[in-house]
This record gives sequence, structure tokens and C-alpha cells, in this order.
Amino acid sequence: MQDTSMIDHYRQLVRDTTIDDRTLLSTDYFNHFNEVIMLLSMLGDMPDMLDEIVAWTPKTYRQHFEDSGLAFAPLAIEVFDHVPAEFRAPFDETINDMNSLIVEAVATLAPMGDDPEMLGFTAGDYWRRLQELVDQGSAIVHGSVRDHNPAVTMDQSEIDDLF
Repeated sequence: MQDTSMIDHYRQLVRDTTIDDRTLLSTDYFNHFNEVIMLLSMLGDMPDMLDEIVAWTPKTYRQHFEDSGLAFAPLAIEVFDHVPAEFRAPFDETINDMNSLIVEAVATLAPMGDDPEMLGFTAGDYWRRLQELVDQGSAIVHGSVRDHNPAVTMDQSEIDDLF
């Protein structure tokens, strides 16, 4: 059972940062994944980017913020251990799915280095799937916990609540 007074304390501390005061998570973490999505999106025109995709390594939430240099990074790291379970479990699952998909993409794309057309086509599928997972993760960060299925959409009131 989580200590609600501690969570309430952290919710006050994160105000005026990019850390959501309901979930105690920050969408800034997805910048790490946006790097590989950008590389995948360029692969059709720039097949030499495959080396950078192969070299990309996952970072945990904590590692991302330790390396970020952001002013609120220490707070993001501190509150991460207090993210309410209703948000933490689907968030972690989404991150695991993203990391697995990137591993799969590397394994699939690496042998295609000699076929730029197929490389670009296949990379396009992967970056779109990764972007869907980033969108799903961002929704979780902003408090929308749905069945772990990117095909599930939010209704207009949920979208309005995000803004």
C-alpha cells in the first residue's frame, strides 16, 4: 500500500515542472525513444543511419534523467519510486514493449543493409509502431490508463482532460 501523504507531498513538489502532478511521471522520458524513431524515419533516405540504430541502447527512466541535465531531473528520479501503481504498471509495460520492439527492429533491419528500399519500407513500419507506443505512454503519463492496447482510443472528454 502506498503512502498517500507522501504521494500528495510529491504532487505539490512537481507543480510547475513537466512531471504530471497526478501520475508523477514525465513525458520527457520519451525523448530517448524519439531519437530512435527519428533515425528509423530517415532510414529509407539515409541507409547509413542503420549503424546509429544498431548502436542505440535503452535507458531506464532513472538513467535518462541522470543524463538529461534538466533542472527538474533529480526530482523526476526521486518521485519515480512513488508513482501510483495504477500508472506505474502500464507505464512499465509500455516501456518494455518499446524496448522489445526496438530489439526486434534491429534484428530485422540489420540484415537488410544492402536493400535500401526494403530497409526504408520496413523501418517505416517500426517507427510508426513505436510512435503509437510513445503516444500510449504519453497518455499514461497524463493519467489515461486504458487496456494495454494502442488500438483503443480515448473519447473527446479524455482528450480534453489531457489539455
